[in-house]
Amino acid sequence: MLLANRRYTKEAVDIAEQVANEVEVRHAKWLVSIKYLLDQSNVDSLLSLQGRYCDDVIFSENERITRNQRILLECEQARVKEKRERVQDRQNTLKRVVADVSRHTEHLLVKKLLSNPIDKLFNGIPHFDHLASFAYSPSLSFSKLSTLTTLSHQLSSSVVDLVSNPKFCERIGKAAKGVTDAKVAIGQIGIENCRLLFPVLMARPMLKWSDANTKLIAPKMWQHMIVTANVTRMRLSDAGFKEPDVGILLGVLRTVGQFLIANHFTHTFEDALVETMIKYREQDKREEYYACAEVMANISFLPKVIHELEAQLSQRVLDSLDWSPNSVFVKTAVQEDLDKVPVENRNIAGAALAQARAYSIYDGLNQSNAFVEKHKPYWFARVQMPGSALKEIQARVPGRLMLSK
Repeated sequence: MLLANRRYTKEAVDIAEQVANEVEVRHAKWLVSIKYLLDQSNVDSLLSLQGRYCDDVIFSENERITRNQRILLECEQARVKEKRERVQDRQNTLKRVVADVSRHTEHLLVKKLLSNPIDKLFNGIPHFDHLASFAYSPSLSFSKLSTLTTLSHQLSSSVVDLVSNPKFCERIGKAAKGVTDAKVAIGQIGIENCRLLFPVLMARPMLKWSDANTKLIAPKMWQHMIVTANVTRMRLSDAGFKEPDVGILLGVLRTVGQFLIANHFTHTFEDALVETMIKYREQDKREEYYACAEVMANISFLPKVIHELEAQLSQRVLDSLDWSPNSVFVKTAVQEDLDKVPVENRNIAGAALAQARAYSIYDGLNQSNAFVEKHKPYWFARVQMPGSALKEIQARVPGRLMLSK
């Protein structure tokens, strides 16, 4: 049974809504906080890029490096010539400048994420809609899967890399092969495993792993996506849904928007710092101008941005895709969650997604002892998730995809 189907008083529902907001705010803080590191014991390291800190995602902007470095260099040179007279005054000035730069960074980041074309922000959105149009039907075939690798060089490379990885091949009961052709690699992996893996592999290059400022945030965001996706699949399977593997795609689409917040933080901070410096210089605020050379990236406002924007960004991804009649149920399920439709009024796929997202948020916080225990009954009652389901999901290690041999 998917839903607990319990009736609650209006007072209980109101409390559950309040608790839900508190938990989501806490989760956004957990994603950003350097105090809490991701529990690596339940992480599927084969599917992420954390170990490589790759540079697959590039967000280039013309003349950014030369212009910003030149202005920063000018500021540094001027700063060296200028003597600070009092340490306390300098600290107060620096504190004020950090606040100014942080406010401006937040303003620029929000504006950038909501106004720039979503495809440009992601440097290309994978063909999730094309995948959905055929992957969850009896007509799924090797040839249809290979069309996706033809459309995406990154996906093709990811598939080939997997069948060259001895640890991955051991999980699917195959010997590692030096394959260079994506079609051959798909055959090695198998149709059923590809149906599970493709949404994840398509999402992998969408997250920037190599940025020093967000290197502790990216793995948490990635694992939140994996757990949400895998638990959605589990709940659909438990409910007897015909194509439970679609849960992986549902979880990816619901969470992938938040990647942008981490991806674009550093570049936006650099822009905000330079613009603030120029403003100080034009206003002849010499102390503030010189203090800019000491300002370090400040991520303290990111939880607020994540909490307020993550759903809007996922909505932008969803709206950018072209849904066919036989895949529109995928869009509907994600839309129900973005619109916060009460679980009892959703389709089965939308209800499973709600429970999976609730579980993923709980799991991340709980692993770090950051979940408030008294919130637990309200948090899961809101998505009508039976207590027995929690124990079953935990036992199945939802942070790792179970592949068939």
